[in-house]
Amino acid sequence: MPRVVYEIPENAKKDVAQAMRKEKNVVVKERLLAVSMFLDGVPKGTIKELMHRGGAYVGVWITAYFDRGVSALADNRGGDHKSFLTQQQMQLLKHMITTSNPIYAKGWDGHSIVDLIKYHFKVKYSRNGVYQLLKRLNITHKIATKIDPKKSEAKIATWKEEVKKLSKN
Repeated sequence: MPRVVYEIPENAKKDVAQAMRKEKNVVVKERLLAVSMFLDGVPKGTIKELMHRGGAYVGVWITAYFDRGVSALADNRGGDHKSFLTQQQMQLLKHMITTSNPIYAKGWDGHSIVDLIKYHFKVKYSRNGVYQLLKRLNITHKIATKIDPKKSEAKIATWKEEVKKLSKN
């Protein structure tokens, strides 16, 4: 494959240095650093080794910079993961979960909340999506512990009384 020769504009170093000073995103700063090193005459192979990155990483961001400028180095991974529910629907859901219990169980679990959302708002969520939604609504979920059916509440109460008597002595 032939070696690519880039035409470096006069103000390129200054623009990249200025962008690095303003940038707060670590990922974008790293991309700018790779471009800055290249503009300073450091070969791609050396940049790769210094940054502990693959050659493809270095090449992609340098090429992106020369094709579209500093804006091409922006971090476009993911997003803000907007909810399928409106803010009003989320508040109504929060109210339903915090003030009531499902008819068929002692409390809400992932499956029942998925069903609740599907029934009331006609939106399908996964259980993992529900837990992320609960986190956004500042609702913590409690994981149930198994209760041994062989244990007797009377025996447990007797044991607690014995422990109290022993701790007083």
